[in-house]
Amino acid sequence: MQKQQTVAVGKSVVLTCQADAPDPALVSQPQWRDPKGQIINEAAAGTRPEIYTEPMPAKQLQLLYISSITPAMAGNYTCEATFTNMPLSASVVLDTFVAITWTNANENQYATKGKDFKVMCEVTAEPAPSVDWFKEGTPILTGDRYVIHANGLMIKNVEESDDGTYTCRAVVIQTGELAERNIKLEVYTAPEMEERETRVVIKEGESASITCKARGKPPPTYSWIKASTRENLGTASRFSVNEIKGLLTFDRVEAGDYGKYICSAVNQAGHNETEIEVEVLVPPKIFELYNTTAAEKTEGRLECKATGRPAPRLSFRKLSNSDRFLNGPNDDGRIVVETSNRQTGDQMQSSAILTIISLNRTDDGLYECVAENEGGEARKNGHLTVQFKPTFEHMTNVPIWSWNSQPVNISCIAESIPNATIKWKFHDLDLIESPQVRIYGSGPVSYVTVTPTDRNLYGVYKCIATNTLGEAEHINQLREAFPPGPVIQAKQETITATSVSFSIVGPPEDMGPPILAYTTQYKENGNYDWNLAMNRTWSANSPYIIENLRPMYTYDFRFAAVNQVGVGSWGAPVTVIMPRRSPPEQPKWREAVSSESLIHGKFADKYELQWKVPAHNGEPIDMYEIGYCPVLKVSGEWRVSSESDCVTEELKSYEAINYEVRGLRPDTRYRMQVRAHNILGYSLPAQLYVQTALGVERSGFAPPQLLSSGAIIGIALAGVLICLLIVDLLLFCFRRQGVIATICGKRVKTHKDDEAKLGRDEKEPLKETGDDAIKRNSSVEFDGRRVYATSGGPIIGKNSAV
Repeated sequence: MQKQQTVAVGKSVVLTCQADAPDPALVSQPQWRDPKGQIINEAAAGTRPEIYTEPMPAKQLQLLYISSITPAMAGNYTCEATFTNMPLSASVVLDTFVAITWTNANENQYATKGKDFKVMCEVTAEPAPSVDWFKEGTPILTGDRYVIHANGLMIKNVEESDDGTYTCRAVVIQTGELAERNIKLEVYTAPEMEERETRVVIKEGESASITCKARGKPPPTYSWIKASTRENLGTASRFSVNEIKGLLTFDRVEAGDYGKYICSAVNQAGHNETEIEVEVLVPPKIFELYNTTAAEKTEGRLECKATGRPAPRLSFRKLSNSDRFLNGPNDDGRIVVETSNRQTGDQMQSSAILTIISLNRTDDGLYECVAENEGGEARKNGHLTVQFKPTFEHMTNVPIWSWNSQPVNISCIAESIPNATIKWKFHDLDLIESPQVRIYGSGPVSYVTVTPTDRNLYGVYKCIATNTLGEAEHINQLREAFPPGPVIQAKQETITATSVSFSIVGPPEDMGPPILAYTTQYKENGNYDWNLAMNRTWSANSPYIIENLRPMYTYDFRFAAVNQVGVGSWGAPVTVIMPRRSPPEQPKWREAVSSESLIHGKFADKYELQWKVPAHNGEPIDMYEIGYCPVLKVSGEWRVSSESDCVTEELKSYEAINYEVRGLRPDTRYRMQVRAHNILGYSLPAQLYVQTALGVERSGFAPPQLLSSGAIIGIALAGVLICLLIVDLLLFCFRRQGVIATICGKRVKTHKDDEAKLGRDEKEPLKETGDDAIKRNSSVEFDGRRVYATSGGPIIGKNSAV
């Protein structure tokens, strides 16, 4: 229909030709001619050329197809036909133009920070287009940082803020064509290493890792190399590299892994690298510490060597002492410690020398070398042996005793390093074995067995020990032993109505073994036969006390000393007149306490008194009186603050040796007294002063226990027996069973027999015979020690050696 059409280059075009006639059937088939007048043929079957025609006979149409028009195809195209031999024709002029085409305008472009970058946007069109630029919808004009070129937008010194979406707009004014291309610009930044420590410490034998971090866009990838070998650790054994995280992992750290490592970070914007110093901690290992030997008064040395990284610090100490020797002089310069270190391969080697000038025997022993560094510590022991000549410093010079030809051993133990050999001399001549003399051992221990059947065998036996450093000798005296001599003095000390104590001065011990015990015989003064006297024996240095004597009687005592040989001769008799019966002796406190000193109690409301059972002086103790009063100290003297506050309590028990005073006031001073009582009266009081502790006064205590433990047990047993008796009576009454039923069912003895027996028992009470009374054991506690006595034979005390 249009006589002229404009088509964009590259577009497809179809033109239709149809005759306008009254009777279309009289119209011949139309044909198309190109601008050169050439007939355009139909397309062969199965082909599609650039220009071809396609008839439609049913409608008397002829179609012209141009699949992709080019400027060369522009021109006048004519369609021809005939109608009743009359020619028909029509023409169409095709003009072409070039549409906006983006030839170099990628939608994603990448710039590098700090560099100039051109955002490419090459566009073609015919007629030529004009190009404008926008960023995020804002127009961009040429200026200091932006320059618009024909083929793009130049950005100078790209910054991260330049990142964003740019729009390249092309306009062809002649055709009115408009096109836009959005270009996303990403600003890449070269890797920038993050700050971190330049030195890393790892430990030998363990797994370790080092991280390298860099900032950049896009995120960089990492690689690691060892500076000294330039080896890529990503492919090395024992190492692994995470290229994304920058992690270098040591699978098993070795000493040689120390040194500098380079981390490289790379991305499209560039690369960067940093250097890290790796220090490998190698725990110390002591590889040398030998035992040494040196003679006394000479110089001794111990050398310790250890490896590690960093260089181990070495120190010494004697194993028996927790303190270490200082580096340098010790013990006024007698002991010196010197240290040094040097590089050996991948590790450091440290050495320490302990030098002891003028060795003493006490320097002998184990010494510990301690190696320490940041990786750990190691310890090793070495022995310093100090050789010395023989000595007998631990042997005594006590005489060796024998009697009645009893065999004895004379020992000789020599201390020395190296061990000493021993020989014996008797009367300065070499000792020769005989049936009476046998020698066993030749060092360092030796002993001689002597059977002194002849008094010539008594005397001085000399033991001589010898080693490479010298010799020493020890004197052993074999002496004949005799029973002790008579007691020099037996002096009466303390006397009560029923007991007496003595101090004994024994005989000299130069004629026999040490005194082991003392024995005494004592009898009434009117009895002249010592064979009927009673005996008592004490171990030496124990209290010499005789008890159970009769008041107002006169006794004769004689004493003898006892050693291993036997009992010595009796000393001169001592006559003692016993006083009359009297009140008990004054009790004594179990702990030595001055009667005027002040004791600070542990509790605020109670205090426990403890005393020893005093001598009863002929009559048994039947009770104790406990009294306590609050007191004040005025002008250095104790005074009762209030007589009305004084309390007196009785403890009816002979065996009691303690009593807990209760109901006391806190932070108060008390005078406490204990008196023993028998039928003749009270003893002198034992007293002390007590201050109670700070605290809150308490009340509601149960009254003090005045019954002894024996009485309490007796009451409990009686209660049990009564309960059993009641149960038995009930069984007897209701079921005719039980103990009472059994007794009633048996034959009972006559009342007359019972009366006869009762009469006999009343007329003849049991008595101890004379011998039984003498031989009966007695036990009395005196001053905290218990003495056992028997009559008619030797008496053995607690500590007696007899």
